[in-house]
Order: sequence, then C-alpha cells, then structure tokens
Amino acid sequence: MEIKKKSKEISYEELYKNLQIKYNNLELELNNLKKIIFGVKSEKTSKEENIVDGIQNSFFDDETWNKELINQINEKAKDITVTYTRKAENKKAGIKADKLKDIKMNVKEVELAEDSKCPKCSNDLKQIGKKLVRQEIGYIPAELEITNYVQCTYKCTCCGTKESENESATIIKAEAPKPLLTHSFVSPTLATEVIYKKYFMGVPLYRQEKIWDDMGLILPRNMMANWIIKITEYYLVPLYNAMLIKIKSESELLHCDETEIQCNKEPGRKASNKSYMWILQTGELEKHKGVVFKYTQSRSAQTAEKFLEGFNGLLITDGYAGYNNIPDVVHSECWAHCRRYFYESIPLDSNNEMDTSTDGYIGLQYCNRLFEIEREIAKLSVTEKEEIRQKRSKPVVEEFFKWIELTSNKLIVNNKLKKAVTYATNQQKELSEFLNDGRIPLSNNLVERAIRPFAIHRKNWLFADSVEGAKANAVIYSLIESAKINNLNIWKYIEYLLKEIPHMEDPKDEIELEEFFPWSDDLPAEILNSQGADSLDCSNVLAI
Repeated sequence: MEIKKKSKEISYEELYKNLQIKYNNLELELNNLKKIIFGVKSEKTSKEENIVDGIQNSFFDDETWNKELINQINEKAKDITVTYTRKAENKKAGIKADKLKDIKMNVKEVELAEDSKCPKCSNDLKQIGKKLVRQEIGYIPAELEITNYVQCTYKCTCCGTKESENESATIIKAEAPKPLLTHSFVSPTLATEVIYKKYFMGVPLYRQEKIWDDMGLILPRNMMANWIIKITEYYLVPLYNAMLIKIKSESELLHCDETEIQCNKEPGRKASNKSYMWILQTGELEKHKGVVFKYTQSRSAQTAEKFLEGFNGLLITDGYAGYNNIPDVVHSECWAHCRRYFYESIPLDSNNEMDTSTDGYIGLQYCNRLFEIEREIAKLSVTEKEEIRQKRSKPVVEEFFKWIELTSNKLIVNNKLKKAVTYATNQQKELSEFLNDGRIPLSNNLVERAIRPFAIHRKNWLFADSVEGAKANAVIYSLIESAKINNLNIWKYIEYLLKEIPHMEDPKDEIELEEFFPWSDDLPAEILNSQGADSLDCSNVLAI
C-alpha cells in the first residue's frame, strides 16, 4: 500500500510574508556591504542623531510597548541626560621646533657677492642684519658599510727566551666582539632595520629584498626570515617570557582579545587551517604598561585559560564565550561590541541615511548615552567614576535591559537586530560589571588599537610560513607595541636590545632582564622619545 506524504500547505499570504522578510534581510545585508565598501568606516553618530532631552517618543510607536514603562523611561532620561562638548586642542607655540629638535641643523647664509656695490652710488656695502627666510628638510639616504674585525695577536718579548723562567713563548689574542649570529654577517643595526621595516612599517621581506638589492646588498628573504627567527629565539624570547610573567602577576586590570593568523607549515594541519594570535594589554591606570602577543593553534577556552594563568584581577574582553570561565578574575565585557551590533542592524532609508524609527536605532542610542557619560567623567578619579556610574549610568543600563527583554519577546524579522538582542541578553552580567568598579573601562578598544598594526601588516605579508616564524611575530610585536605605549623610539629600542642582551652573562636571568623592559627606568635617555611612536629617527649608517 503506497502511503502519500502530506505536504504542508502554505497560503499565498504566508509565502509573501516569508519572502518579504527574506527580502528585507537581504536588503539590509546589501546596505551593510555598501557601508563597508563605499561608506564611512567610523561608527560615530552625528549630534543630531544623539538623544539630548530624553528618549524620543517616535521610538516607541509599537503598540506592544507599555505606556507606563515609556513614561518611566522618559522621566528617568531627564535626570540622566549628559551634555558633552569636545574642546578644541590648543595650538601650542614651539611645537614645530620641538619636533625638529633632534635633527641636525645646517645654516646657509645667502650673501651678496664680495664685489657688490651700492646700486645708487656704487660705494661699498656693510652687513647690518640677518633674517630667517624659510626652513627645508633634506633627506640623506641610508648607507651601507662593511666592518672587518681583524684580530691582533701579541707575543711576550720575554717568555721563551733564555732570560725568562718560561721556556715557551706566550701568545695572546685580542678578544673579538661577539657576533650577533655565528657565521653570519648580520649586525645589530642591520637586523634592527629588517625588524623595524617589517614589524613597525609593515614592509614584507619580499619587498625588503628589492629595497636591499637597490642599495647594492643581495639579501634573500629566506635569509632575513632565518635571522629574525634565530635572533628572537636566542635573545628576545627570555625577555618576552619575563614580561608576560611580570604583566600577569602585577597588573590589576588586563584587556584581552584574539585574531586570526595563517601558518602554512604546521605539523598535522593544512595551510588553510585557522590559527590565532592572542593579545594581552595592561589597563590605562597600570604603573607598568605592556602588550603581549601569543601564537596558538586553537581558540579554545582551555587556550584562553592557559594564556591568562597567573592573573588575578579585572579582565576586559569581547563577547567570546571562551573567556567566561577563567578562574580568579572579574570578567567584564565591551559595550563598543554591543553598540556595533545595533549599529549594523539599522537599515537605510530612502536618503541612504540611518532609519531612526527602528529598534536597532533605539539600542544604539542607549549605548551612545553610556559613552557620553564616560566621556564626561574620563578625567575623574576611580572613586568619583564609580559614584557617577551608580547615579547616572546604572539607570540607563537597567532601562536598556528592560527594553532588551521586551524586544526579545517580539517577533524580530531583522536577523542582525536579532543577533544584537541575543548578544545583549547573553552578556547582561558581564556588560553590567563596569558599574561596580571605576577602574573598568566601558570598552575593550585599548587592546583593539594594539591589534590594528598587526592586522594591517597581515594584509601585506599574508601568512607566517612556519610555526617558528609565527612565534617570532608574537615576540617582536609584543616588544614593539609595548615600546609604543611607553613612548620609546622604536628603532633605537630594538637596536639597544640587540646590542646589549647578547653580551649578558646569562641572557635568561629574569632579574637582569628587567632593565630591558619597555617601561624600565634604566633605559638610556636617547631611547626615550618625546615625539611618541611616530618618530622615524634612526641611524643612517647600517654596519654589516
């Protein structure tokens, strides 16, 4: 007997409704792609779009809203409104002179010819003054030089003679400086330039190969890669390990995040498999400021737990669930991520502007109000921040999550809005944690800024060819990003490490290595850079 399966009949009205929902989501996705490709990359909203006098009534035209709740929200909004005016930066006199103070200065005096005469009476002329007309900065290309270390040998004039008690002659050789790498012509300055170009300027080794060739030096990319790996392994890894231990043991607050990296030659894995670079950064209020990158194959919760092992304090992250069970930490999450989900859920109107009548826009304005409060209290003490957050931010957070609960009970056809509401619902405890401690920032943007150079450079060099190379990337990016936030001259700091650490009695001595930390008070004065990380000042002679 043949049994016929009954197919579910769908009415034309239901089919039309489903197609309309699908169309709306596809249109929203298309609008987001347009924003990414053609639109402004910033997620800032204009002042006209921010709420100033409470929540706009037009937000709540939905009949499912409880009118009494709307009135309560509006009343509380009047009490917690924050106005913020960004002050224009004062242009200080002498800024230009300060930026040029470390550059060699020449003076060229423009003079008349010696036989010049007065154009009116033809008598001699006498100089009566000088005037600075203009300044220009010239560029002297870097030069290469070869240094041959010739070891001198000495013989005692007495030993081995009849008059000496020593029968054999005494031969002494002058001690030659230790090479950076055995059987290699690489010098600290040459290695510094290769590292600086790749990890600070983002110039891949295959491009550097051409640059060095133009300067007259044949330097294959695989040779430079081998230099970086060996130098990192011998001299920089012990410093990196000591930094990581110090940061985790002494910091009260850490930011953490992770990003993807491709490693081509991992044992037992395909080149297309995703690997990860984890990043830890100290909070803005920490005495010692540092950044640590770590390469791993996995993004698992166990990996996160191992990376953070030894840290007991405040942990700021995004919404990744792998951070949820880290022991002995107070876990807070980023409102900038929450805000971004709502921002991306807002469709565009007929004028290609944000549709302010949508639920996504309401969620965005809640987040905006919290950030406005934070901008106003940015320079206050930790205790003052905590008091104001309890008074102003807490009511906003409570009303936000009430609105989230009501919105989640409605039928949400916008997939991106659904994602935003789900994110806020799942992260409610972690998102509310900043109210309890004035040290906790509202966002995880600090570590996001530390990741950005790595992400930009990754577009240039695309992948790490080996596990050793990926680990070397982690170590060097840690040192460079830490040097940036401690306002060091990057080139001079790397050169200092490569000149001094190889001559230590024990390059793995954690106590002795502390003087090389980017925040150390023992660093030479010339490494401290008043101009910040933007300075490109470096030696114009590279010794080979």
